[in-house]
Amino acid sequence: AAGAVSHLFKVKNPSAAPVKIAKISTSCMCTTATYVKGDKKMGPFGMPGHGIQPKINQILEPGAEAQIEVVFDPAAHGPAGTGRIKRVVTVENGAGQPLELEFAATVTP
Repeated sequence: AAGAVSHLFKVKNPSAAPVKIAKISTSCMCTTATYVKGDKKMGPFGMPGHGIQPKINQILEPGAEAQIEVVFDPAAHGPAGTGRIKRVVTVENGAGQPLELEFAATVTP
């Protein structure tokens, strides 16, 4: 619980067609996600219903990679926010089902 932690999820378009990354959201206000491709960053994006959730409408070309930088801040839940947690970052795209990036942690005081 001593501070925010981050992780980079790599995403790749394995298809032969471009894929539109439409929107990114998180499952809790304690978590944010930023779209990173090369020098370009978009975000951070958070939980739906808590602020504006703009569409990003970025194209990921065939074989191209991007990263989703996820930051979890355990302090967002106050001193009682300890124990096991699981969060999800949802990447809405034009390739079918949304991509769900999950992580879990045990928050200690």
